[in-house]
Amino acid sequence: MDNFVRVTDAGQFDLQGKRWFCNSVIYFGHEPGAMIDWFAPEVWPRNQAVLDRDFGRMADLGINHTALFLSNSMFFDRGRILQRGMDCLDTVVETAKRHDVRVTLFCGPFIDSPDEYLRVTGRAWEYGERWLPSFNPALFDAYVQQIKLFTDRYAGEPTVLGYGDRIDRFYKGFDNDTIPFNLKEEWAAWLQARYGTFDNLRDAVGGTLEGTPTDFDQVLLPQESKFNASLKNPLAYDFILMQKKEIGEAQARWDAEVLKMAPDQVMWTPFEGCTLDWAMLDGFTPERHKLHAIWMEYYHWQAVRPAPVGPFDEWAHTREFVTSRLAHESPTIYNMAYIITRYVKLSVQRPVVLCHGVRLDAPQTGAIDETQQLATIDRVNAACLAADGDGWHYWSFTDDWESSLAHAREQKMHPTEMYFQGESMGLYDYDDVPRPVVSLVCQYSQELQRRVRTHAQPKTSEVLLLSSSAQMYNLFRRMATPTAAAVNGALMRLGVEADYLWSGQNDVHINPETLAGYKLIVVADNMYGRDFRNMPDKLLAYVENGGTLYFALDQYDTFADEHGVARPSAAWRTLAGVDPAGNTDWPGADVPCRNWPFPTDKPHEPNFDFGSFTRLHWGVCPAFRHRAPVGQRMQFLGLRSTDEDFFTAIPGLVPGAEVIAVGKSPAGTLPFVYRHAVGKGTVYVNAWTNNVFRDNAYRHDYGGWEYDFILALPLETAAVDDIDLTRGPALWLRNTWGYFGG
Repeated sequence: MDNFVRVTDAGQFDLQGKRWFCNSVIYFGHEPGAMIDWFAPEVWPRNQAVLDRDFGRMADLGINHTALFLSNSMFFDRGRILQRGMDCLDTVVETAKRHDVRVTLFCGPFIDSPDEYLRVTGRAWEYGERWLPSFNPALFDAYVQQIKLFTDRYAGEPTVLGYGDRIDRFYKGFDNDTIPFNLKEEWAAWLQARYGTFDNLRDAVGGTLEGTPTDFDQVLLPQESKFNASLKNPLAYDFILMQKKEIGEAQARWDAEVLKMAPDQVMWTPFEGCTLDWAMLDGFTPERHKLHAIWMEYYHWQAVRPAPVGPFDEWAHTREFVTSRLAHESPTIYNMAYIITRYVKLSVQRPVVLCHGVRLDAPQTGAIDETQQLATIDRVNAACLAADGDGWHYWSFTDDWESSLAHAREQKMHPTEMYFQGESMGLYDYDDVPRPVVSLVCQYSQELQRRVRTHAQPKTSEVLLLSSSAQMYNLFRRMATPTAAAVNGALMRLGVEADYLWSGQNDVHINPETLAGYKLIVVADNMYGRDFRNMPDKLLAYVENGGTLYFALDQYDTFADEHGVARPSAAWRTLAGVDPAGNTDWPGADVPCRNWPFPTDKPHEPNFDFGSFTRLHWGVCPAFRHRAPVGQRMQFLGLRSTDEDFFTAIPGLVPGAEVIAVGKSPAGTLPFVYRHAVGKGTVYVNAWTNNVFRDNAYRHDYGGWEYDFILALPLETAAVDDIDLTRGPALWLRNTWGYFGG
């Protein structure tokens, strides 16, 4: 019987006609650990001695797969194959096979230095600084050669599930400088192919560009621009689009080449998922069906950090969100895992497996002790399955030799000895004692087996959470992604597990047929007013045909495209429901706000709870008072944006519009939340920001649910049936910090 795990047309793993989940750990022995040579003669005997025990434990826990982290130095020497390394790997594979544990061979590091290129190929490097295989065929061939060593040996072995690629990334480090070369020529060629003439480019960005270039080769790269890749750079979208497409194409070519050599095995493409402190988002969303299987790196602490990191130059353009709370305390951690899994699953239509772990004794990454590790892994696993993910890789099986936690006794005796923080996140500690999380691993193993037995069907939803690609293809994602996660949290608290998409996937824009498949569309952006030019028309048609739409309003009279160029849009004005000459008969409209002699000295203004930021005081209108748990809050709501932090002043509304809540501003009482009918459907508008849902230790509504009525009403209007308030995520998120942010 065929015993290979395969990828189905529906984008799932299959084993002998049944769905297969990847229940996996990372493994690299105890010594010396990580991607150093754990096959080296001085450490291999100790690592070999525990192989049978370790793989036996994996089987006992229900683990069915491990990713073996390997290094080029184990197998290559100036192009020659090191037989000793292959013999060691054979031993590992044979041990895994005895215990019915499959393996993926993940070999690194990047081939991004002359020494590493010489090690793998046996050839001297002669290409200058051209270290991107997207643009260098010789380097691409080296990556194929790197993996051919293993396919030649294991292509017919089902125990070897597949191979992980390390093929491309524009940014090799965690900053905005370590690009292998400056990409100036490639950038110019990309822009010329995309726009044809320089006049077309200039028109697309509104007529001017920084530095007043006159031809494509003079256009600044984002790292040369004073605006970097922020929203203020009209070409930020294009540069990140270039990365996504070029990297995706290179990875797809690598998949195709390796599949020729190993047609029965799986090719993993690692995506850097929640990496909000990276300079750019690399290769996250290539077009669907081009790749084979997605290994989604999920760094949970990057969703909301306990403390800022850096500093990096681009922080001046887009802030990093921080919280005083640890990872296990943050609802954003769960919600971020859900939305990235759901997004990639829907977009790529291939298996998506989260790789995640919790480093201990590292408060900057959000965890200190073992119980916090357990709680975070629990919630991320639950989010992955709720999003119909295909499993996980726990990082990692044991703490390695490098870990400072592995040498606590030695450090006390010899304080001058220095140990790296290392991979102190194992399911087992360095002394081979299981951590509390192991009991949870066993429970999730049973859950996966149950889903296989019951033939769990692919997930569907009646609600779409939608983000603007224009907001996500630049550094603003540092605000937009946590906001999307927080809005997802509000939906979860209301019992809804939504689908999540962006308005475009590279050059493939979302189509009306996709939108029409949902009863309710919730736009996740902080404020919605920047997207592809035709998105308002698509959304208007969706509402006119009976759909329900919710968004947080930016400007009601103009809509900006992906370059940030504001243009008139009749569809947008209709969706906004604003008529300067229209109805102003909402509660409190003719009554000035009391105690608001604005502006005044901050110390004497009793309503200035946070004087350095714009804030909104609000109240629920009488007709809707019974729908909101908190009728009025004299408080600061979340930041609307990084600058121009203004409440959208609504001068009047179209006939029939209903004001649900009002915001109290210096100008008086203005609509905060309102709804109006368009055709057969209904539009709900929030005139402040979606950040009211966001989790932040410095916000009164952290983890609370007092604003959820804003989304509960559209759910009711849309007659959404796929709601369950009793589901675990709904209960957990409603009660995380008490019912009113206590």
